[in-house]
Amino acid sequence: MKTELKPIEIYDAANDRTWEVPRQRVTSVFAEVSERWVANVIVPEAVVRELVRPGFLEPIPTKAGYVLSLCAIFMKHAAPEWAPLKMGPPSRNCALRVACIDTRDGSQAVWVDHRYGDSILVEALAKLGFPEVRAKLKVDTERDFYGHRALEMATADNMIDLRLVEYPDAERVHGRAFTTTEAFEDYFMTGIRSYGPAGKPQTATIVDLHKRSDNRFEAMDRYFGYLHTAWGNWQVDSVYRTRNGLYEWRYEGDVEY
Repeated sequence: MKTELKPIEIYDAANDRTWEVPRQRVTSVFAEVSERWVANVIVPEAVVRELVRPGFLEPIPTKAGYVLSLCAIFMKHAAPEWAPLKMGPPSRNCALRVACIDTRDGSQAVWVDHRYGDSILVEALAKLGFPEVRAKLKVDTERDFYGHRALEMATADNMIDLRLVEYPDAERVHGRAFTTTEAFEDYFMTGIRSYGPAGKPQTATIVDLHKRSDNRFEAMDRYFGYLHTAWGNWQVDSVYRTRNGLYEWRYEGDVEY
């Protein structure tokens, strides 16, 4: 007789609640997305070389230099493939991202560093076979002291700290890396395959992002701020946002490098 495994228990200290997650393998995560924000900074080449670990990935420079992006995704619902999406909890997530060329075949790809989420339930993913998502992301979308709209994100491990504020009367600025929204989309949206840190040395996870609905970005060209990271601190060069969409992150295994 097959023994049924006990659910994974995760204690949510913020709400004094214990969640039970079924012990079923996760190979895909679906999400109904309300907003996706991208804040770009121009960084020295040494930074992207240190971040992008596999030797077969070549970071793509822009005319203004190499770009490090903080991609933030706000999800109305998120759930593994075996659970009803509408029953999935909301979450807000982010990761650092570098656009690359896979020198093995010339295709475009992405290096996505550690992923973070503000839902305590993301801690279950690594236990169920999906690449790690770190919990305890702090997100603040309240207006600042002067009533300006703001977006702040900070990770518990102090690896990322993003601060953006909208100045509605400021001059519109596209930034140095991308002179038009179309140029940004050409740079950002081509590759669906991402590589990221794995649990074993000299190994990267492979996650493909499949968009189930078409979305276009808009320039949020009156948002200004900074991005502090473990690799340095930079003024934000440009900000873009897209709204609504259905996404799937599909884990495709690991690769040694």
